[in-house]
Amino acid sequence: MSDTPPPLHLLIISGGRDLPDRARDAWPGLRTTVICRPEVVPRLRSREKIHRLIVLREDAPVDEWVAAARFVHGVDPVDRLTNFTEKDTEKTAAIGNALGLPWHSPETVRAVADKCEMRRVLTAAGVGGITAETVHDAEGVLKVAEKAGYPLICKPVRGVASKGVTRIDGPADIERALAWGATGAGDLDSPELLVEPFLSGDEYSVECVSEDGGHLVVGVTHKISEHDHFVEVGHVVPAPLAAGDEQRIAATVRDMLTALGVRQGVTHTEVIVSADAVHVVETHLRPAGDEIPELWARISGVDLIDVVARQAVGLKVLDDVRATLERTPDGPRAAAIWYACPDAVGEIVEVTGEDEARELEGVVDVEVLREPGKRLNGVTGSFARGAHVCAVGGTQEEALERAREGVRKLSFTVRSDGMAARHETLAPTG
Repeated sequence: MSDTPPPLHLLIISGGRDLPDRARDAWPGLRTTVICRPEVVPRLRSREKIHRLIVLREDAPVDEWVAAARFVHGVDPVDRLTNFTEKDTEKTAAIGNALGLPWHSPETVRAVADKCEMRRVLTAAGVGGITAETVHDAEGVLKVAEKAGYPLICKPVRGVASKGVTRIDGPADIERALAWGATGAGDLDSPELLVEPFLSGDEYSVECVSEDGGHLVVGVTHKISEHDHFVEVGHVVPAPLAAGDEQRIAATVRDMLTALGVRQGVTHTEVIVSADAVHVVETHLRPAGDEIPELWARISGVDLIDVVARQAVGLKVLDDVRATLERTPDGPRAAAIWYACPDAVGEIVEVTGEDEARELEGVVDVEVLREPGKRLNGVTGSFARGAHVCAVGGTQEEALERAREGVRKLSFTVRSDGMAARHETLAPTG
């Protein structure tokens, strides 16, 4: 009897870095078709292994994506559907409905993508009761302030990577917050902004695997953010938590995923924990970024990226993940990542210190994210960070200090423009 799995055809919406390759490894002989936007094509890996590539223009409506998928299905029946990214998820859900393929429902995708809709769904389910409203101008912000008071947080409704996030402490901050929010929402699928009360407490993210409606928390990550625009500058795993706090965080996230209708996949949820409550900030139908899955793989043995690939081809994963988590790890007990966030403005001329950082005890990865020739404009979002260092250790404190020490070895030489562009308009004319 042959061990070769039956032929399988996976339709991938958008890209996914190395995930299509991992899916092929999980199911030998896998055929893949990709439907994506033009901007994705240069980033597709192993293009020679893609059986079929369809590129749709940036503004193509949902119906056109569904028509393209129907065409593919007609000439080569599709067995599985996936989207490894945060782009075009509503199109993926519509394709799933049209072709009768399992994926997240349109309602789940809408509630996850639109933070106001998420608040409405969670409030109705009794999971949190935060006031959140879409605003278009200063008057809208003032109306929210009348109900909720200050401080407030302003951010894009469909925001990613901490773009456009600002704290509002009073009326004098409103115009600045709206302008910053509009900048952050500029390249997103929706330009709308959300305003809600600013939540005080410790920040964490929760990495979870769902299968057939059951939810298993792989771990809780401690987030460290700067205070101007809440850009994350470091993460530590596992988060240093009392057992009771870890249990109530896990319970809140499981209830949230159930309320949103999430039945399958790896999710990344951000929460703020105060003395009396666990507040859901947002969730994502994908694994965490910022190398967090890699940190967890190093200390727990659970590779969340591999889990995504295996689920994409229909393999069951929950029992394996649970068994891996129950084993006593024989490697490092903690891991951390720390980011270099240069606040200079100008063109990067040189980055030094990588070799010195790599030689430090416990350092397992050093990556320069902004190379010579790139511009620095301050810490405007996650994609503006300059470099990162990952480290492991026997404790959370040791792992974090090793990562920070690695970042201290890095040096950015920047050619200044002499004056920020926004100040050029201050020069007298005529």
